[in-house]
Amino acid sequence: MDTALARLRAKTDRELGILVDRQLHRSRELAGRGAYRDAARDFLSAKALLTVAEIPPAERARLETTMQEVRKTIELPLTAVA
Repeated sequence: MDTALARLRAKTDRELGILVDRQLHRSRELAGRGAYRDAARDFLSAKALLTVAEIPPAERARLETTMQEVRKTIELPLTAVA
């Protein structure tokens, strides 16, 4: 039983990693089109998912690097408007 649960958790974590990557990609695309509020919403969603996913360290580091790049893209226009 524990093995089945562990496999399910591992699969869920892999899928969460994929979802985080897609959300960050979408956020970057939205920011590029000027939809900064939508981009920020997707960014925050990806950030929340990343906190609960147990992703391997190398994948987590890649996603966190991408997250930092996307955050810079979103923050600059939002602070310019304020």
